[in-house]
Amino acid sequence: MTELKIFLWWVFVTFTAICLAFCIEARIRYRTKRGIDDDRGFDRHYEYFGQPIYDQAGKVYGYELLLRAFDPQQKRWYLPKDVVDFPLSRMVHAVSEIDPYITPTIRVLALNMTVNQINDFRAEYFFKWARGMIGDRQLSVELNAVDVCRARFFQRRRMRAVLRQLDHAHIKVTIENVNSTKRMFKRLKSFLPVVDYLKFDVSTFNKSADHWIDITLAQWQRRAQDYEVVPMVGKVEDPAQVQLADQLGIDLRQGYVYGRPDRVRTEESE
Repeated sequence: MTELKIFLWWVFVTFTAICLAFCIEARIRYRTKRGIDDDRGFDRHYEYFGQPIYDQAGKVYGYELLLRAFDPQQKRWYLPKDVVDFPLSRMVHAVSEIDPYITPTIRVLALNMTVNQINDFRAEYFFKWARGMIGDRQLSVELNAVDVCRARFFQRRRMRAVLRQLDHAHIKVTIENVNSTKRMFKRLKSFLPVVDYLKFDVSTFNKSADHWIDITLAQWQRRAQDYEVVPMVGKVEDPAQVQLADQLGIDLRQGYVYGRPDRVRTEESE
């Protein structure tokens, strides 16, 4: 009996030690993971471009900052494919470099963030830094609808809790690239109480012989109104899509019809 007790005691001690080791390793990995607050490899290669957001009257409502990478051989900026979770510290630095003549003329400055960035414990400090940078302007955090839908259950739960705690009077939340599929509709419904804008990919609502629309733009719009969420249309590239937004009374629009991404840094900061 005594030997059994000793054996069970050592099993307990060994199991506890293993669990503590895993917890410590996970904590270290989480706090030092690249792409949240590690600048290595990101400086001098990336810059934010701004794409305007217009209202129906043709006035600039805001700017969305879009990450671009520079190809020194071809001497051009391009959309990077290999950057995941761009460092929050670099995002703050990018905001500080925006032309001061632009920000007083707009209501909203939009920054793209990922599920991992929103759920990171440093996001709270990032929001404070960004708010200090943009002054009286509203900051809009844009989350990709595909990224949100792909997140695991506990990630989405954590994200809703974070978004619920934000000061929505100064920090708005946008879910962009919303499409017409029933799957996305079901996944995003629970986020409507904690978001301020829904930006629809207007091209996915073009019905054709080989493209079935599960949820129409008007249906999405009615659900958004139930939660006082402001609808927007993105990727507007032709007059027919402009006409659709006019017919549905969607005020905010973005796309090549209204303006392409362009550099927003001052010459002095280069």
